[in-house]
Amino acid sequence: MIWYVSPKTGDDAHDGKSPATAFASIARAIEKASPGDTILIAPGAYDQDLPARISQARAANITVAVAGS
Repeated sequence: MIWYVSPKTGDDAHDGKSPATAFASIARAIEKASPGDTILIAPGAYDQDLPARISQARAANITVAVAGS
């Protein structure tokens, strides 16, 4: 499963299953993701501690990638 995150257009009330329904926070994507899933983050400014969140996801065997990279 791919989970989408966008700080510009996302909303944590969305389902995170497409770019149009992306989450606003990586924390919400991590809550929903399971081992083997991917979190695809859009470029932008994130309020949360991004490196710590990415480490948390990777420790749970969740891949984190930046959209367009």
